[in-house]
Amino acid sequence: MKNLVWLAAVAIAFGMVAFASDKVAELDGTSWKVSVVPDDMAKTKGEKEYKETITFANGSVSMTEGQKVGFASSSYDVTKSGDKDWTFKSEQSSDSSGRAIWTGTVHEKHVEGKVIVTRKGGAVMTYTFKGEKLD
Repeated sequence: MKNLVWLAAVAIAFGMVAFASDKVAELDGTSWKVSVVPDDMAKTKGEKEYKETITFANGSVSMTEGQKVGFASSSYDVTKSGDKDWTFKSEQSSDSSGRAIWTGTVHEKHVEGKVIVTRKGGAVMTYTFKGEKLD
């Protein structure tokens, strides 16, 4: 009986991993061109709007401009948030630039969301982003 219970637990665990992988696969292989806009407080600290390319691949997400300042690609979580919507979240860190938390919603060929960056010195900058899927 113990073996049957253990076998059932392992099967459930593998099923959950497969389900999570299927969800990540919904965004894997896609790239998005977005405009990242600082909020008013970040603007007063000198932050500027910039263009970014977000790429989901192999269960990780990378940002081209973020990589230039030390933010490496990171894993991401994704959940279905409507009939055709997917919400994602990723946390990235950089030894020189601090920590960035990206959250966004993908709707067909559109994406939008928020980035919260906590600099090494503790300053917090908030941005919004919006863009389109690259073909």
